[in-house]
Amino acid sequence: MVYVGRQDDGTTYRPADAPVSAIGTARRWPETAAFLIVLAAAIGIAGAMYASYDHAPDLLWRGFYHDRNSHYSFGLDLALATRGLEPGWFFSELEKAKVWPPFHGLVLAGVLLLGGIDHRLGVVPSLIGWVMTIAFVWLIARRLFADRSSGLFAAAVAVIFTAASPTFRLISTDVMLEGLGAGLSAAGLWAYLRAETKPDLPGRWRLLALILTVLFFHKGNYWGLLIAPLAVAYATSHWREMATGVRTVWAATNPRTALKATVGSPLLILAAVVTVLVATIYARGPMALDLFGRSVSLYPPENLTTLAYALVFLWWSLTWLRHRGAIDRTLGTAGRAILYWHLTPIAISFLLPHRLSKFLWFVGPANNADPNYSLIKGVQFYWTVFADGFHQVPWLAPIVIALALIGAIAIPKLTPGARAVFLFALLAWIGVIVHPQHQGRFMSTWVFAVWICAGTGAGVLLSLTRAWLSPVWRGAVAAVLAAALLAVNLAWPTPRAAAVYALQDASGPSDLELIRPYLAELDGAHEVAMFTTFGMSKLFAWVIREHCRCHTIVDDPFIAGVTSREAARALMADRIGHATADVVVTIDAPHSRDESPAFGWVHANMVGIIDAMAEQTRYVRGNSYALPIGDATATIWRRR
Repeated sequence: MVYVGRQDDGTTYRPADAPVSAIGTARRWPETAAFLIVLAAAIGIAGAMYASYDHAPDLLWRGFYHDRNSHYSFGLDLALATRGLEPGWFFSELEKAKVWPPFHGLVLAGVLLLGGIDHRLGVVPSLIGWVMTIAFVWLIARRLFADRSSGLFAAAVAVIFTAASPTFRLISTDVMLEGLGAGLSAAGLWAYLRAETKPDLPGRWRLLALILTVLFFHKGNYWGLLIAPLAVAYATSHWREMATGVRTVWAATNPRTALKATVGSPLLILAAVVTVLVATIYARGPMALDLFGRSVSLYPPENLTTLAYALVFLWWSLTWLRHRGAIDRTLGTAGRAILYWHLTPIAISFLLPHRLSKFLWFVGPANNADPNYSLIKGVQFYWTVFADGFHQVPWLAPIVIALALIGAIAIPKLTPGARAVFLFALLAWIGVIVHPQHQGRFMSTWVFAVWICAGTGAGVLLSLTRAWLSPVWRGAVAAVLAAALLAVNLAWPTPRAAAVYALQDASGPSDLELIRPYLAELDGAHEVAMFTTFGMSKLFAWVIREHCRCHTIVDDPFIAGVTSREAARALMADRIGHATADVVVTIDAPHSRDESPAFGWVHANMVGIIDAMAEQTRYVRGNSYALPIGDATATIWRRR
């Protein structure tokens, strides 16, 4: 009997009487075993990462303005609403998920419902994403080669770089969106490669469409970084079929009828009128109308934006109903899956009030534009982050890029869809550079693709030795080189820059100490209002609600933009005059907090809120607490 397996050139040889199932099993079991080992190792490392975090979980909660407070608060609220059978609260919170879509919060809520209401579990969704990333990095890199030894070596190199990355590990042990975003992005890239190998199977394209849909409802930025290179890769690989489809549609279309159905459509004309109105309002700035004796604000025109979009959506829906058969034939297998399982859910979501305008703002240049923005500075910054933060030692970074370039040269010899991996790495890197805001964590959801490209280059170099090394010796060389790379990453300590780029403050006490000393005084309160001289954060809301496991209303009386102490005093007096809270807490921190002048959060001005509380008579002063964070003092006030 001749051995059934895959030759070095990727072809399969077998005896004529060997059953197909036996051939597939014999060929796949080493691959399956290798993947299971990698998956088990990833789960084990993730467990160790969690254990390290759980040793001192409160220290993660440093950085009062950090987004992790908002992300955890959202997931906690969904969990508490479900736990308390409060559908009104649940759906009202879900409706608020516009700037940050709801998927991460839903996953976090599920974790808290299963594991218990405990902020120590807040990092679990990110760790799930980290394990997903490792698993799909292996599968993607292996899939790029028909030759088993080259593919396994490429996968090993890519996984070692990914798993050893210090900044990526830290970000994946945080209550942030990047960890799960990376896992979903890797899953989407894998699903595309899998679909390209058998492009006539609709199920594979539907899987890709569903993953992309989940990624969109996780965070639009990550979705945009992935969808663009996939679209380019597909168009460049299938341009002949697409061109044929366009010619067929053009030949079967009456230009006059088509023009009348579009330009002459009353729905599109009305949508254009509303769009012009929206643009005019944005250009003029804040404005209002007097309607029945009341002033109605038209700025920002978010509802009008939704109206314009809804008109276009209605036009498309009617057009689709009339020409569904022709549309389906033109789109083909992949196009139909993307339209019905990806684009349609997203399009429907934009019908929700303010959803489209918030999405466009968040992914557009108006979101936190840096006045010192520069493309050159962006290139320098992200290279520094890549070298010093995402690698154990900086000199690994140029090696990664060199290997990635070797892999790029070999794209024509790789399996179908391979160019999508390289396009993803390239276009995503360009995307974060041209983005108006630069942060090291922005690399987290796509940098794994760079390591896959590097692993591909390593696999290409190994394949060059086929002419003078036997399969056994090539396997031995690959094992030694992979072990050496692993040893290099294990030999160096975690660089200090990793914590900086992961936005994890490595000094000072936990921000939980801003509220824990007096938390018992808030028991039984239906509504609590928090005022500080250093701004606001969702920290207070989630700590109070986690403590009581209940729907305590934690008012967020946003006081910002004040330019003087007197302005803060007057604004605070107005807030207290209309307050409905049972308990008010004020925190005065003259020197212990970072100031944020962009929001007017400067103590010299914000101390006016303390003046206003001393002058008001609606609330009676209670106990004061010296907080173990600098010279901050918390004071409890109870309504008369």
